[in-house]
Amino acid sequence: MGVNISNYKVTYNAVKNPKTRFKESNFGMGFRQIVEDGPNSDEETWDIDFRAMDSTTVLVLEGILLNSVKSSSSLLYWTPPGEETTKYYTAHEVQKTFLSPTLFKLKCTFRREFSGWDRI
Repeated sequence: MGVNISNYKVTYNAVKNPKTRFKESNFGMGFRQIVEDGPNSDEETWDIDFRAMDSTTVLVLEGILLNSVKSSSSLLYWTPPGEETTKYYTAHEVQKTFLSPTLFKLKCTFRREFSGWDRI
């Protein structure tokens, strides 16, 4: 099970970066074959800015995100903006920005992961 972080609101800067993994084989004379790279070949990353937060909230969320960075088994349960389905993600490249003496902003990249329940 993952940690549900859907209660932490993101700014309008949530950007989805979909990508599909392929394998390509070249057979000579211009012939080639391209196929998807196994089940769950659709990769999905999100570049996310979390809204300005007070120091206590940012410390809690930063701890959750950094734990996900350190351990791929620490999944984050999150519903992307504009979508209805909650999915599993891991965090990468967490950055904290100082906005004022009492406000901070977090920025990170989420990478879609597949739990045992949604693996094909």
